[in-house]
Amino acid sequence: MMNKFKEWHTKIMKSYMKKLNIEMYGLAWLSWSKGILMGIILMMLLGCSKDEEVVVLEEVFEISLDGETFDPNDRYAKITSFGGEKWVDNKLRKIFILYLQVDDGDPRLDRQHFALYCLDSDANDDGELLDIGTYTWQNPDNKYAGVEIPGNDEYVVWNEVIVQDAGQLGGAHTGLICLTAEGEFYNPYIQRTMTVSMRLENFPIGRDITSTPYGYLLD
Repeated sequence: MMNKFKEWHTKIMKSYMKKLNIEMYGLAWLSWSKGILMGIILMMLLGCSKDEEVVVLEEVFEISLDGETFDPNDRYAKITSFGGEKWVDNKLRKIFILYLQVDDGDPRLDRQHFALYCLDSDANDDGELLDIGTYTWQNPDNKYAGVEIPGNDEYVVWNEVIVQDAGQLGGAHTGLICLTAEGEFYNPYIQRTMTVSMRLENFPIGRDITSTPYGYLLD
């Protein structure tokens, strides 16, 4: 059986040598080149079939009031956000709102809640949901920040919100926000001032203006 296969293979080999007008040495080089070419094709096929790496960014939401750190999901029944923009008097306004409501009802200003918002009244027209930079109650460079628990006689003592990214990094960061916030405000429910510290990393920016009661600030 093997002898017949050997004779067949030898006959085929000599036929190709005659057609290509090459000797045994040339045939060896041809076989080597064919092997290299097949190896390259296999590598390319395997490379194309390899799944692309999916970047998963970890969402972080840290908050503390008067130095007490807690899980916001344990204290608030509704946690929503909104980011939007609007042209007003030939200037682009952009806003980001984080809304934390104690009960699970519809979001309303008269419900007990905590709110953080960044309003840029002269923003860049660059397609991003919010400009990076420093926002405070003093409104530097038209960048105003509100950090508060609204109610009768509420007021802000001071605050500073630093927006590091709101999609500018692109890719997996699109539609997410990263910021830190510090401040002090009057809480009308306990009738004294409170300090707040907050950090958001890769936090989703909602696009439904009705998800918070603060959309009117764009007007």
